[in-house]
Amino acid sequence: MKNLENKIGYRFRAPDLLEEALRHASTTEGTTRKSYQRLEYLGDAVLNLCVAEETYRTFPSAEEGTLSKARSALINNRNLVRVGEMIGVPEALRIDISVREKGGGVTRKMVADAVEAITGAIFLDGGYDAARSFVLFHFWAGKEVEALVAGFDAKSRLQEWCQKHRASLPKYRLVSAGGPPHSRTFIVSARLSDGREERGNGKTKKEAEMEAAERLLALLGGEDGNHTEGS
Repeated sequence: MKNLENKIGYRFRAPDLLEEALRHASTTEGTTRKSYQRLEYLGDAVLNLCVAEETYRTFPSAEEGTLSKARSALINNRNLVRVGEMIGVPEALRIDISVREKGGGVTRKMVADAVEAITGAIFLDGGYDAARSFVLFHFWAGKEVEALVAGFDAKSRLQEWCQKHRASLPKYRLVSAGGPPHSRTFIVSARLSDGREERGNGKTKKEAEMEAAERLLALLGGEDGNHTEGS
């Protein structure tokens, strides 16, 4: 447990909370012990709150839909499993021997659920600040966040430019989508109300929108900055 706490970056005052967060339901049948399910429920809410707060602060001009997409890009099973494997959840998780003998072993879903449970356990043991530190250290990092900040920052800066110049907000339009299902390519246009337009492409609509916004910002950056809507 101490090794796991070191990887988590938090020392529990009530170690039984961490033990509960690592206890699969298969080990509690016929006993009074609790599995990680209740902590998982709590941790899911705490995790979403921590990331929602950080995206809200990081992207001050982003609207609700954009913030929701940003949160979803960080809180998903892939990221939960990544964090779980990094801190050693698969080795520490307690599951009944019968589950292992059936060949299932520790599944990706179990790892993801346990990470949420650990988040809930930290919240109960150390409060919101402790849980927030854990979430931001393990989730608010890496290429996903770098791309998120760079991309949404471009869209936010473009929106700010429009507001500063009293222009209507840019409109994004899907131009085309092609390629096989496993390797799609999207082309999106970003257009201002005066007709100026740039296109971007990416593996997702979000990536294409980011690139289109960047290109339109580059175009606007070469001007004297005195343009206003209708001039």
